[in-house]
Amino acid sequence: MTDSGSAGASSRVFPALPLSRLVLRAIVRRCPRCGSRRAWFRSWFAQGERCVGCGLRRTRGVDGHELGALTIGLVLNIGLVIAAVGIAVALTVPDVPVVTLYVILASAAIVIPVVTWPLTHTIWIAIDLRVRPVGDDEAAEAAVWLAGRDGQPR
Repeated sequence: MTDSGSAGASSRVFPALPLSRLVLRAIVRRCPRCGSRRAWFRSWFAQGERCVGCGLRRTRGVDGHELGALTIGLVLNIGLVIAAVGIAVALTVPDVPVVTLYVILASAAIVIPVVTWPLTHTIWIAIDLRVRPVGDDEAAEAAVWLAGRDGQPR
C-alpha cells in the first residue's frame, strides 16, 4: 500500500470518482477508471489482462479477483430470478401456471448469467476501485504498459 502522503501522479491523472459514476460506467461495460469503451474486453467472453484505455490491470494483482465478480453475478442473477418469480406469481394468482412458470424461469436462469457476465466483472472492478483506489505504483505500471503499446493499434 502507499503511505498517506503519496497522493501523487495517480490522483492527478485519475482522481477518485464517486461510486455512482464508477458503477454507471461499469453497467454500460466500460472501464470504471477511464471510461474506455473497449476496456479489457476482446469479445463478450474473452478478456485481456489490461484496459486498453488506461492500462489498469483487470485483476489488479490480487489472487481471487474472479470471486468478487462471481459474487456480484450470483447476487444479481438470483435477485433477478426471485424478482421474476414474485412478479409472475403476483400477476397470476390464484391460478399460477406452475409448469409454464418453471420453463420460463429455468430458461431465464440460463440466459441471464450469459447476458450479465461482462457486467459482473466491470461492476466488481468499480467496487474494488472505490475500496482500493489506484496507488502510485499501480498507476506507474499502467503508464509503462501504455507507453509500450504506443506503436500498436488500440
